[in-house]
Order: sequence, then structure tokens, then C-alpha cells
Amino acid sequence: MSDKTVPVSEAVNHVKSHDHLVLAGMCGEPPTLIQELIQQRERLENVTIYNMPLGTPCEYANPEWDRHFKVKSVLLSGALKDSYKSGMTDYLPMNLFDIPGYMEQLRPNVAFIQCTPSDSEGNVNLGLSADYTLSLIKHAQLVIAEINDQLPWVNGKGTISSAEIDVFVEGSIPPNELPSATPGETENKIAQYVATLIPDRSTIQIGIGSLANSIISALKNKSALGVHTGTFPEELIELYKSGVVTNEHKEINQGKIVATCLAGTQTLYNYANRHSDIELHPSDYTHSTTTISQLSNFHAINSAVQVDLTGQINAEKIKDFYIAGVGGQMDFMRGAMASKGGKSIIALPSTAAKGTKSRIVPELSSVTSTKSDVHYVVTEYGIASLYGKTIAERKEELISITHPDFRDEL
Repeated sequence: MSDKTVPVSEAVNHVKSHDHLVLAGMCGEPPTLIQELIQQRERLENVTIYNMPLGTPCEYANPEWDRHFKVKSVLLSGALKDSYKSGMTDYLPMNLFDIPGYMEQLRPNVAFIQCTPSDSEGNVNLGLSADYTLSLIKHAQLVIAEINDQLPWVNGKGTISSAEIDVFVEGSIPPNELPSATPGETENKIAQYVATLIPDRSTIQIGIGSLANSIISALKNKSALGVHTGTFPEELIELYKSGVVTNEHKEINQGKIVATCLAGTQTLYNYANRHSDIELHPSDYTHSTTTISQLSNFHAINSAVQVDLTGQINAEKIKDFYIAGVGGQMDFMRGAMASKGGKSIIALPSTAAKGTKSRIVPELSSVTSTKSDVHYVVTEYGIASLYGKTIAERKEELISITHPDFRDEL
């Protein structure tokens, strides 16, 4: 590996104008390479950067640099809002399951990734994310890896031979962190309802954020749960330590927590480091209906911005800005439908904008997930059971869990 290690300026000099450059996903963007790319921007024109950021600052998305960089993002965030409004950044809607296949189709000019130092056998580990990075490494024309000795070594499919990397640079920067969000009273009420829908011995998928954290806490009295998810939230550690999560009844990956990436603080990264029961797998495995259908009683728990009276889900857009992406919601909802005993659950507060707007609305202008893939919608006012219900019956169910201030107008 040492003969492939070069100064970061030399490595980034491989990026040319009009190249397609893909960054490792989620918290895995390589900071040293990105900073050097920004430093070299004046020599570059129209480099298209593909990203899927979570907890990363996206400094390259400065609207003043739109002559140098364009951004195509499958997961928008507040860090990209200004560049999106300026036209520098555009949204690329794509299910997470499909992104590894898209890497094969795209065959980008350059990939920027992170990895750990090599072990005694010459292998490196991708650390925080498996998602589409394995496919990116296989299909990019040039793979540049930032060696970061502060990354965790996470078991699963993220260990590769250093021979698969073309160029290495050295860096030692703490991984990007996503601090835990604290739930409030509303989230706790929703969580209690959701917990009633989760049977013992089931396998769960859950996201991140204050509502997800509250739901995880509400599961503390369950037993023998399994976890098969996209992003591993830090709060799951306590369920594992307390024996609530055992993964013993999973038909595949038995005994293992399976995810496609980690997103949390150094506490999570330290805990996952070489943990024998935590594995990261690529998203064309974790998010595959074929995979999930092998897990009985798979319960997909996801959130939403809005739900309309037919059960359609908006999980990505507020007004004219996409605040997130399609992500894995549709993948996991479809997987739950294919699982024996599986259920698809959407949880959300009944109102937004400090109680002045209902999140349950007559009709959506932007649809992330379809009405036919939802079993339950949950707010702080209860549970709406939608599966097997007509449109008229769904309206009654959903109005019953709407905030009382908005029921009459719906």
C-alpha cells in the first residue's frame, strides 16, 4: 500500500474538468481530499460531484463556486439548501437499493472514499459506510482513498484488499458525528403507540432522529428483537446491552445487527469497532426485498413530513425544498410487505409549524411512498390502520388521528 501513497495535492490533481466525482456516502465523506479539492478549484470547471451526505458540512457546495462544481445529491440536507436554491445542486431521487447498480451504470471518473490503515494481511476497512461504496470502488475508473486511523473497523462486507484502491493519501481526522436528537412529549406519545405494534421476536428497521430515538426507548420492555436496518442509530446500543436485541430469531444473519452505515457520535463508532455482532452490508443487500422477505415479522418503522387522506407519504419535501431523499423508505416498506407477518409503519407528529399546520392533508403535491405499502400511520393521537381499507375507510382512520383543531376541515 505504501508505494501507492502520495501527497494529497498529487492525488487530487487526477481530478480533471468535467469529471464525474463520487464521494463515499453518509458520514464517510473524506475530509482531507475534499479540502484539497476545494483548494484546487480554480483549475477546474464543471466537475459533477455526486453525494449522499449525513452529518457532513458539504463545503464544496458553495454557490460562489458553481463554475467549478455541480452537485447531484441523493440526500439533500440543510447544508445544501443555498446551493440548491442557486441551481448549483440538484436532487437525484433514487431508492438506496438502486444506488450500487447506478454506480455500475455511471462508471464515474473518480471516487473519493475513506478507509482504515491496512491490517497484517493487506486489507483495509471502509469504516462508517458500506452502502454503495463497494460498488463505487469496483466501477470507478480511479479510486482515491484517504487513510484515516480514527475510523472504526466494522465487521461485515466493508473489508477489502488494499489492491482494490488505486491511490492512497494520509489523513487523521475524527469521523463526522451526528449528535443524538432529544425527543419531546409528542414524540414520546407516538413512540408508545408504535411500541404496541411491535411483537416480541420481530426484526425491526428504524431510522434516526428524535422520534426514532423515542421509539427505540419505548421498546425497552420487548424481548428477543432483531435489527436489520439502513442507518444504525446510536440509541440501539442500549437495547443490545440490555438484552432486548438478541437477533436470535432472524432467519438470516442470525445473531447479528445488520445495517448499511453508522451515524452517531464517537461513542457509537467506538462501540462498533470490531464488534462481533455488528455488521455493515451494501444497500443492494440490506434494502433488497429478496433479502428482507427471508426475515419473518419484519417491521419497518419510518417517519414522514406529511400523509394525505389516501395514505400517500411525503418524506422528503417541505414547500419548494427537498429536506432529505427517498433513501430506504420505499425499499423497507416493500420488504415489510413481502415478509411473513411483516408490517410497514409510518410515524409522525400530527402538526408542524408550532401546531399551526396539519401534517395530515387532503392531497400531496410530492409523493415519496405509495398508499398501498402502508399498514399503519401513527401520531400522538393514535393508530390509523390502513391495510385492506378502502379510500373512504382510510379517510376516517386518518382523520381520527389528526390534531383535533384540523379534523373538521379534513
